Amino acid sequence: MNKLNIEPVKQARVAIDVVDTPAGVGVAFEGDVDMQDPGEILDPLFDKVHGGCLASGIKQVDLNFVKLNFLNSSGIKAIAKWIMKLADLGDEKRYVIRILHNREITWQATSLPTLTFLVPGVVKVE
Repeated sequence: MNKLNIEPVKQARVAIDVVDTPAGVGVAFEGDVDMQDPGEILDPLFDKVHGGCLASGIKQVDLNFVKLNFLNSSGIKAIAKWIMKLADLGDEKRYVIRILHNREITWQATSLPTLTFLVPGVVKVE
């Protein structure tokens, strides 16, 4: 179990695991997120991660998409909604979301860097 006590999410075509990292926590995706409303699983997960980071003072979340083959636009919207929650926080409470991606997967190379513009200085794409 991870330090935030968040259970893994398993759906038909995607597995999402929250793991401890030296800098904070990681949220690792594997498979495809192509359901009609991925917000049904992503919103509660991101809410738990967000609340856990604030409660425990975690300053970095690694959002790992390296093994995620597909994420539809509704899934990207769920990520954007989570990132926007950081805009309402003071600098002392903010944490950084570091997005780890696979440059060889077209949607990742084109879509993920745009998330860095939502709340400047909060999201890094590597």
